[in-house]
Amino acid sequence: MAVDASDRTLGLINIWQVLRKLYWELWLIDEISPTVVLGGKPKDPLHAQDAILYATINASSTALALVDWLYHTFLEDQTLCAKLKGVVGDVDMKSEKSFLAFFRECNPSINACHQICNANKHFHLRKPDPYFKAMVFEFVIESPDGTTKISSKPHIIRNGDDPGAVMPAHEMLSSLADWWESLLTEIEVPGREMFFPAPVL
Repeated sequence: MAVDASDRTLGLINIWQVLRKLYWELWLIDEISPTVVLGGKPKDPLHAQDAILYATINASSTALALVDWLYHTFLEDQTLCAKLKGVVGDVDMKSEKSFLAFFRECNPSINACHQICNANKHFHLRKPDPYFKAMVFEFVIESPDGTTKISSKPHIIRNGDDPGAVMPAHEMLSSLADWWESLLTEIEVPGREMFFPAPVL
């Protein structure tokens, strides 16, 4: 029997709050130094060599978790469920697995997050998606003063049927966050004003 996990989410209670967490993680990525000096202790956590990669994995995890939060937000509310189906089509609500499969098909960026998170959780994949590939491009800069700097750029190289779908991972996640916000707004998921208050004019 499934048990509600609200006693261990560290205070996260609403899907809008999880979306706010995703925006915060994207903001964190923007704050990370684009280059770091090799061979020395980082000045701070934002100057760690793989900081952008760690933050991208975490943001991917949050973006994917929104599918599960959506499923459970709608599971007990037939009115919201009808609105969701009116916006995205005949989504399968039979199980969390079928719900996720629908959204991975519906939005390739959700599939990308699933692929990234699955590979980080399970190094050996039983059924890897042959139509997905991500790569990290590393740029090494040698300065005249002898220091060497490195810059890491994670990219989605292929996602679905388009073998040439090259996109920076940050761009994919930013677009996905906006997609989530538009979806939740359109289907009128309650609680937005608590976590995304209207600006004071």
